[in-house]
Amino acid sequence: MSSGAAFFDVDETVITVKSMFTFLRFWLAEQGDDGTEYARVTDDLKQRAQAGAPRGDINREYYRTYRGVEYTALVAAGQRWFDEFAAGGAAFYAEPVRALRDHAAAGVRTVLLSGSFAPAIAPVAAAVGADHIIATEPLLDEHGVLTGEVRKPMIGAAKGEAVVEYLREHAISVNDTWGYGDHATDLPFLWLVARPAYRGDDPKLVAAARSGTWRLLSDRLGDAEGNEFSDDRKVASVW
Repeated sequence: MSSGAAFFDVDETVITVKSMFTFLRFWLAEQGDDGTEYARVTDDLKQRAQAGAPRGDINREYYRTYRGVEYTALVAAGQRWFDEFAAGGAAFYAEPVRALRDHAAAGVRTVLLSGSFAPAIAPVAAAVGADHIIATEPLLDEHGVLTGEVRKPMIGAAKGEAVVEYLREHAISVNDTWGYGDHATDLPFLWLVARPAYRGDDPKLVAAARSGTWRLLSDRLGDAEGNEFSDDRKVASVW
């Protein structure tokens, strides 16, 4: 019987990059893009963000990039992307991964929450031993091809709603919950859990953490087992 649930944001909390964008660059490169299309897509998304578009709307726009693509092709590419990414040696933040594995060893359900999608997140879950993923779900037509739309962007309030639903479904008390995030959009689920933790310096997140007794996670890098590297490895910045 589970003794609780621990919820982890993925991008820049468990892994060191935004998987949506590193995967997109990898996917487009496999289709022959020399970087031009990647720059066009990401520049458009940046402009929308700078203009104040909600992150949920930006999330929806991102997935329109894959309209007409077979889902199985993205799943296969996701594994190739992750294998290449993990081989680079700066893939994980050690402390969140160690926390995830400690929770799992104690019989706590471990759940990855992400605005990214399963083709990119499922390999991460497998590597760190997470029990379940809750991610943005692209809509497919009858042939398994992406329509370009999604069921619901797993951003902001949607993460909080997903946590509530998960706890209800598994009959877990909110008193037996943990949460890990790195951005203000993680607050809706971090406010819900009994023991929130965070990494990074997002101003809204830091302010919320200071109002309580939130655990601050280090930026030390490590492997998929949660072991810290002895050297000072660097994270590549990717939008």
